Amino acid sequence: MIPSSRALLLQVVIALFVCPLFAQAPEHLTHDQAFQDAREFVHLLETAHPDPYSNLGGKVAFERKAEDLYKAIPAEGLDVPGLRDRLAAFIAPLHDGHTRVGGRSDKWSDDSPKLTVEFQIASDGLLISASDLPELKGLRGSRLLAVNGITVDQLLERMSQQVATENQYGTYVGLTIVLRSSKLLSNLIPGLDRASGVTYTLQTPAGQRIERKISWGGTHPEDSQKWVDQSLYWPGLKRSEDPFYYRFLPDGKTAYFRVANMMPREGYEIVEKYHVGNLKEFLAEYYKRHNRPMPADTAAALAGIPSLFEQGTNLLNEMKRRNTPNLIVDLRGNGGGSTPTFIPFIYQLFGDTYFARATGAQFVQVKSELYLQKYNSTVAEERKKDPNFEVGEYEFTSSYEGKTTEEKRIKRISDFSEHHMSFAPALEAMNGKPLYTPKRLVVLCDPGVFSAAFQAMFYLHDVGAVVVGVPSAQSPNAFMEATPFTLTISKIPGSISNGMQMFMPDNPRANIFHPDFEVTYSTYKKYGFDDETALRYAVDLLAAGKIATPAKTE
Repeated sequence: MIPSSRALLLQVVIALFVCPLFAQAPEHLTHDQAFQDAREFVHLLETAHPDPYSNLGGKVAFERKAEDLYKAIPAEGLDVPGLRDRLAAFIAPLHDGHTRVGGRSDKWSDDSPKLTVEFQIASDGLLISASDLPELKGLRGSRLLAVNGITVDQLLERMSQQVATENQYGTYVGLTIVLRSSKLLSNLIPGLDRASGVTYTLQTPAGQRIERKISWGGTHPEDSQKWVDQSLYWPGLKRSEDPFYYRFLPDGKTAYFRVANMMPREGYEIVEKYHVGNLKEFLAEYYKRHNRPMPADTAAALAGIPSLFEQGTNLLNEMKRRNTPNLIVDLRGNGGGSTPTFIPFIYQLFGDTYFARATGAQFVQVKSELYLQKYNSTVAEERKKDPNFEVGEYEFTSSYEGKTTEEKRIKRISDFSEHHMSFAPALEAMNGKPLYTPKRLVVLCDPGVFSAAFQAMFYLHDVGAVVVGVPSAQSPNAFMEATPFTLTISKIPGSISNGMQMFMPDNPRANIFHPDFEVTYSTYKKYGFDDETALRYAVDLLAAGKIATPAKTE
């Protein structure tokens, strides 16, 4: 997600790039086959990633770790999932959520039934939000302190050494999954005996420290709506499964806009108009994922995908008609997609204030062979734009080009117009003026806010929005823009970051962006451990006058 024309416009979610359909791979890899794919993987990391060395201790330490990887391959070879797990362990110290190894895992997959318990992540720990286990009946809201005597902090540390996460909140997300599976938990607690069950050490909302021994067996409904202790939801919000929708809340002063992903119809337009990968494959995957027949006509297929821009426009027009002073944008659980699909909405909110904002963000991008493949380009094509282009060069940028706000806006929107993006005419007609700017703007965040969603949150914060919730699993200074690969022999898929963002360049080691108002365990307790705690907290902050008017930068 680099603010150059191509990179910012073409940031597309990793799930789209890593296609689930691959050529047939051998079930068992010989030593030489595994060695060749391991070498290929390391080569791709070194040529496509902006900095594979620093987090692994430098180049020499990286090469030593690579040598250890090669030497550890068994003489008799191994199966594909086994190689996949070794490669995943190799990159875990990168702490890079966009550099991943896909495919089936021997170590980190479990198809057996899981414990019927769900954990919520507060900024200061884990708590039970729902369960159907008799041992946990009536314990909703209890904090998890330890498992089999091992503290949550210790479990987080062990997991961070085996799985690539960017900060502790990303590790928390993984731990909420691991805690429900005896197989996965055994990776963190060696020698775990399934027959003996597992012991949770809890602290109840009343402050009592208790232990509950839980059996891994038993049958419970998978549907959490049928559990004894279900998740609680605030009745003040009428929820929807739609990815983009808005509501006007009971206080009569606040609008709520849910943005569940950053890959709306406009994201697929970008794939089409900017020639990123194969649009028909992306569309087919979308319709397959939603269990819907795909229209044969491309325009009809695009029209069948929900539009973020249309919903955002309708929302702001309705807010303007009602003179609604407050807006809450809910990005919780939004794992990303295409950053540019959200920028038109920000522009509608703030007009030229968005382009005039004073941002110190810095970006770097590596133009590798893998990068060229992703954008269906060649060295010859790149040299038409830059005669001095060389594979492997780094591009550094810090902001949109242009000396004045108007120049920045014209350049940005002209690029949309030249590529015939559907929303471009509406943006041109604004001529720098916002469609509607609320007096107060709040963004809801949780660990699930990642990649393009994190950038959208940060950009809104830059223009004066107040962030409420739990920190994101995304680091503000992070490797970005997933570039897909498939290893030649094993057909193991994955992605490698070909860029890096520095949203906090003055603090290079920063890996957590803290919301202005964090949702702690105490906050959850105040609202009865409601899953809409962050939203209710934001509404109360607005009512109490604790959220200021968005800052103006012009």
